[in-house]
Amino acid sequence: MTGADSEERASAYEPGSMPASTLVVRKAVWYRRPWFLIAVTVAIVLVASIAVDLPHHVTPAQDAADQNATIALINTDIAACSFALTESYQFYGDWRRGVLTASEKGQLPPLLAQDQTSCTLASGPLYDLTNNVQPADTDAGRKVDAAYQVVISWATNDAKDAITDIIHLITSRASTQKYLRDLSRRDAYLREDRRQVDGLIAQASAILHRPLTAIRLPRLPALGPL
Repeated sequence: MTGADSEERASAYEPGSMPASTLVVRKAVWYRRPWFLIAVTVAIVLVASIAVDLPHHVTPAQDAADQNATIALINTDIAACSFALTESYQFYGDWRRGVLTASEKGQLPPLLAQDQTSCTLASGPLYDLTNNVQPADTDAGRKVDAAYQVVISWATNDAKDAITDIIHLITSRASTQKYLRDLSRRDAYLREDRRQVDGLIAQASAILHRPLTAIRLPRLPALGPL
């Protein structure tokens, strides 16, 4: 091999003599690198979450509108249980007074079973009540939230258990005194729940200096001597 051949081959592979497109490795500009994009994304999420959490001024009118919207959701979700509880009380009263025909008495067990289901989480409205209501975090909103928690207990504990007692009293003569005592206790709880809810909404209204919509827990008929 001659010196000329060697020089020719060396020059053929001389990096500086090759086309730029075969040599240049495309390196990401710093602001396009993955680590930078990830860091920016995280920073944006953090800033957004902080901005949401920062306190912001809410006028009394807007606060009242927010609370009334929450109360409207609560009233919608408890309507079926409220009707079911009132109906169960009426059935029980008619049964005790002896004004029901044999046919009507035969219809009570399935009707009462439906009423009971309306006051459990198997009911769509009550499931929504416990999962899809979130009062605004203001002074008035905290009162509405406290009332909301009482409403959940009113429906899923006291109303449901009162209907259960009525079912036992109407359909079975066993342990009558036990269910009478429990029904009396549940009845007292239901009335106290309503009193607490009305008081908490009144407190929220006083904070806002304007009346809020009432939470519509039913006024139950008297059970009479138990």
